[in-house]
Amino acid sequence: MRIDLIFKYLLLLLFAWTVSAGAVDFFVAADSDLPLEITSNQLEVFQEEQKSVFSGDVVAQQGEMTLYTDQLTVTFDDQNDVSRVEATGSVRIEEPLRNARGNHAVFDREADTLVLSGNAVVVQGENRISGDEITLFIGQNRSIVKSNDTGRVRAVILPEKKPETP
Repeated sequence: MRIDLIFKYLLLLLFAWTVSAGAVDFFVAADSDLPLEITSNQLEVFQEEQKSVFSGDVVAQQGEMTLYTDQLTVTFDDQNDVSRVEATGSVRIEEPLRNARGNHAVFDREADTLVLSGNAVVVQGENRISGDEITLFIGQNRSIVKSNDTGRVRAVILPEKKPETP
């Protein structure tokens, strides 16, 4: 799986279900045909472990989507496909109309899941969903928002404005 698709899944998780309580139509998040550029203060490649670690002010940009984090670890399988992507520390994903943030994000290809955790917040327009952990089960088109024992999940979803009739 190409790394650009991973970022598309990140955006899917974070924004698809904030549109409304209805259908999930947000499957064209990142511009996967455009180049993905990752910059950081350091890149360390562990060939034997099949992983690359970008650290220090990491910025991954593709089209209008930008991911910011302290560290980005990309792990590959034996076929050199991405098997896991982990963003650690001050995770922030921005697009012109939406953004998300948390302390940690993990895409796991085998489990087909994407998890944003640690004060996870997703904002689209005036709509906002927050919790301690947001999990997307990609193949199932299903997500779960959880909070810890002392917190609560919070969703603020404004109704669509209907055009006024004269």
